[in-house]
Amino acid sequence: MAGRDRYHHGDLRNALLDATIELVRERGAKGFSVSEAARRAGVSPSAPYRHFADRDAMLAATAQHAFTELEARFTALALEPTLTGRAAQIAVAYVAFAREDPARFEVMFAAGIDKTAHPELLDQTRRVQTQLAKALSPHVPPAELVDRAAELWSIAHGVAALTVGGNLRHVVDPPRIDTIAASAARAWATGTPGLGR
Repeated sequence: MAGRDRYHHGDLRNALLDATIELVRERGAKGFSVSEAARRAGVSPSAPYRHFADRDAMLAATAQHAFTELEARFTALALEPTLTGRAAQIAVAYVAFAREDPARFEVMFAAGIDKTAHPELLDQTRRVQTQLAKALSPHVPPAELVDRAAELWSIAHGVAALTVGGNLRHVVDPPRIDTIAASAARAWATGTPGLGR
């Protein structure tokens, strides 16, 4: 009934996105279906197609929303003055974001979405990359910003993916995950030739 109320108020798109992430939480991205999302939103099976071309478009829109949230998370950081400090903050924030909602993280990275087929999603991922580059810009030469931001993102993502996948449980207690993320990011910052500290 709540889904129908949202629909009647003209918010069908958001109701469907909410249903999408709920389903991914329960069944994983591979278990998601448009018809079940429609049922949860309280609308007919054909209603989602007023807003989304197909199943992948619904997942892509959900991922785009998640990347917007990630960009906001990075934008809100009160960045430390040093490169090592900033790198650690970014990595810890990224891992925390992944741990808060593993389903959201799965839709962003493990749902098999071809981002090149969804320009708005691809643009949003670029905005996240730009935000990372901006955070590093006082300490990294302009010509190296894109590559260095990608390196740091890759390091943070590795820790996040291992954590969300349960692959660090046998090695690290959950409270130490942030320490691992920060340490890896600091090692990257201090071990990269030519970068300011």
